Amino acid sequence: MVSTVMVTPELALHGLVLLGTDTVYAVHMPMFTAPYDFQAVLRVTLDTDTYRTARKRYGTSALFTLSPRTLLLKDLEPGASFPADLYFGRFGRDGELLGEVRVAIEERLYVGHPTKPTMEPAPLRYVLFGREQLYLAHVFTRPPDFDQVLSAQLAGEWLTLAAERSASTVTIPGRPDDLTGRLHPGEQVTAEGTELQVLAEVYLETTDLAGEA
Repeated sequence: MVSTVMVTPELALHGLVLLGTDTVYAVHMPMFTAPYDFQAVLRVTLDTDTYRTARKRYGTSALFTLSPRTLLLKDLEPGASFPADLYFGRFGRDGELLGEVRVAIEERLYVGHPTKPTMEPAPLRYVLFGREQLYLAHVFTRPPDFDQVLSAQLAGEWLTLAAERSASTVTIPGRPDDLTGRLHPGEQVTAEGTELQVLAEVYLETTDLAGEA
């Protein structure tokens, strides 16, 4: 079941990973420090063809990121839009600036918060979503943790999906929720009755999630 969090003015966007070509998704790059301590998966549209052209050139597993202007999560209702700088690669590091785009929010598929610390080990969980392509975004829990986005497909199915899959959280059984237990390209796993083939690792980050909650 998809978890939700009450939207407050204190939650602001850090940056976004862009995924997809025909259907475009934006995944928030979370931190454990406020105001960026939340996860979000959004279905979006862009006002220029810059991203789509670059995506077709570099492929489905290439990393593209957005650096928005100051923006609050409460503003990300369907129908809202905001300007952002588009990068090939990670903004603020070695990413190449491709220009400014306007991002329009079509749907908010998932919003989640880190869990409260407990003595029990956290399960390895991902948000599963997608239309023409499936994606897995690691659910962060408590520091130190990692942010990871993967492309995937239903095992044995090589055709595009006919309809969008609503975002849902899936647990990967028998795996620790850490870097050693994370999913890797080429793996085939069963997650709550769904057979998944992991295709590529689009994004992996540990520094942003090393701090205290």
